[in-house]
Amino acid sequence: MVNEIIKKSLIEAIKKHENRAVIMMELPTDSYFETNIKSVLFLTKQGYDGIYISFQRPFKNITSLLEQNGIDTNKLYFIDVATAFAKESQEKNTKCLHISSTIDVDELVRAIYTSLEKLRGKKSFVFMDSLTTITLYKPLSEIMRLSEFLIRTVRDHEPHNIILILNVAKDLAQKKFIQDIAFHVDEVISLVK
Repeated sequence: MVNEIIKKSLIEAIKKHENRAVIMMELPTDSYFETNIKSVLFLTKQGYDGIYISFQRPFKNITSLLEQNGIDTNKLYFIDVATAFAKESQEKNTKCLHISSTIDVDELVRAIYTSLEKLRGKKSFVFMDSLTTITLYKPLSEIMRLSEFLIRTVRDHEPHNIILILNVAKDLAQKKFIQDIAFHVDEVISLVK
């Protein structure tokens, strides 16, 4: 059921905004990660290459789980913030940029720019697995600045076939800063059962 809702909602949003959509997805906490996987699987099967910004799981873990679910990780570049959060050692890989343990927003912005340059497909996406997780580590002003940068990047990026997906936990979607960000996106998709 959720899989069909994801497909239908994403197809409508992408078509409506002419392949340049900024989407906030409100996800149920009990199936948050499963919903992320289904979203990425759908996008890669539609011919999108993407950047997966991982706040929740380290690179090695996330790639393994994505591959187990039939996702071609060769179509993805990863920005691993989760390893910095956990203060664990970072595995070197050409498909992954690690963020330092200071979790500097400017460093994250540079990593996104660097990764965007590597995308080769005609259709691209930037997928942030959890906008709400970063709020545990950074001030709201920094999260707002990061969100504004991402939204502006997608709207100004050439070619035009790029979408941004910001995921938030449904139980936190009513927080003021999430509402402020939601005001600037093209679509809010609620995937609550």
